[in-house]
Amino acid sequence: MSQKPTVGVRYCGGCNPRYDRLSLVDRLAAALPELEFVSAQDGVPYAAALVVCGCTARCADVSGLAVPAERQVFVASGADLLPARDKLRTLAAGSEGHTLTREQVMEILPHRPPMLLIDSAQRLVPGSECVASLYIDPAWHIFQGHFPGQPVLPGVYAVESMAQAADLLLLSQPRWAGKAPLLAGVEHARFKAKIAPGDTVEVHASLLRQREELAMATCQGQIFLPGGVLAAQAEITIALR
Repeated sequence: MSQKPTVGVRYCGGCNPRYDRLSLVDRLAAALPELEFVSAQDGVPYAAALVVCGCTARCADVSGLAVPAERQVFVASGADLLPARDKLRTLAAGSEGHTLTREQVMEILPHRPPMLLIDSAQRLVPGSECVASLYIDPAWHIFQGHFPGQPVLPGVYAVESMAQAADLLLLSQPRWAGKAPLLAGVEHARFKAKIAPGDTVEVHASLLRQREELAMATCQGQIFLPGGVLAAQAEITIALR
């Protein structure tokens, strides 16, 4: 078995016949001999995912990938080759980040129990990405009514947890420190697997776009169950006031 970090490759439908997607991947593989490129399978974790599209539409189906959004690299033309090479190399090597305890999380976030839905952060790159954890405590009162005998975490709690991971990566920047992070929008929310009492989940957030003049930012949020199973995802917009 190879000891190289593995990159899962996912292709679009190939509606642009003039775009040689295979050749582009071959060029990246030649430029990155320290990595192994394989066809990406749903539910399999990889060091990174390379999503190859023939245009800017990004129509490739990535919904089943067990790779967080911040570790997905999209290429749509030859002009993306060098940025993709550098991003994949950085992801495989591991870029800088730091961890946070619960106490340190509470120094950044204004949320408090019972609405603090982040326990700690295994990886925080301010203004870029956050990987946090949350223990789904069976003692939470919400499970008495949702649902009796068949407890499951409500979807609104999953969205709030992803929003708080986004808050953490935003409020850890000096420009937004101390601001109140208000939920301004949720788009493309999908719930793919049940989150149950006793689960410890990974909550991911990565910055998609930021409008500093409006003090607003949109992040991609994801929740993974143990084993890398994608449970929920959404694009979340935060207004910093």
